[in-house]
Amino acid sequence: MVKLIASLFLLAVVAQAYGDFKCEFMQYPPPFPTAEQKSKSVVRELQQRQKAKSKSNRDEGQDQGCKGSLEVPEITKDWIDIKDACLKSMRHQIQEEINASYQYLAMGAYFSRDTVNRPGFAEHFFKAAKEEREHGSKLVEYLSMRGQLTEGVTDLITVPTVAKQEWTDGASALQDALDLEIKVTKSIRKLIQTCESKPYNHYHLVDYLTGVYLEEQLHGQRELAGKLTTLKKMLTSHGELGEFLFDKNM
Repeated sequence: MVKLIASLFLLAVVAQAYGDFKCEFMQYPPPFPTAEQKSKSVVRELQQRQKAKSKSNRDEGQDQGCKGSLEVPEITKDWIDIKDACLKSMRHQIQEEINASYQYLAMGAYFSRDTVNRPGFAEHFFKAAKEEREHGSKLVEYLSMRGQLTEGVTDLITVPTVAKQEWTDGASALQDALDLEIKVTKSIRKLIQTCESKPYNHYHLVDYLTGVYLEEQLHGQRELAGKLTTLKKMLTSHGELGEFLFDKNM
């Protein structure tokens, strides 16, 4: 009986000691890393190596003046012949096209207001804004084809400030649009005169401007003049109702 009691007491002491050891083990983990800790350590080391490599490459690029590893070869520049006044006029025309695009955007935005609500006018002016923007883009592409835009690109286009943003009616907006097209047409004609005169004689550019841009400008002017005439007649005979009906058929 005494031996049995002694055995049970011994088992209780061992169990208590094992429980204390387990709690201490869970509270203070062993110094050796687990598999998860090893995985995180490897990932962290790889990330540090990648950052160090990126920094080294960046510093090397700065040392080379950000020009890359290959130098631009020296070739003849004789084929780049759009210079001086002709080039200046081309850059000016690009700005004129962008200015017209912004003005048409302002017109479209005005007639899109819920308090104005002339969807026909708005669509017409938004379409005109897109066309003027495309004109500017085509001129930029032409300059690139002729070897320009290798320098002075940052000041090629200046974001314009739209002077007028509201109109009394549709007729006044169409009148402003016609005046704007006349201004752009005059600018194109001046550009043609500059680039076709001596010592430039850029026949290809002049033919491009005359056959594509100038013809489109003349058709656009005629279309706007016709719309303006029709609208004024409808305003005279029907008043604001005439503008409403005109807007529905634009």
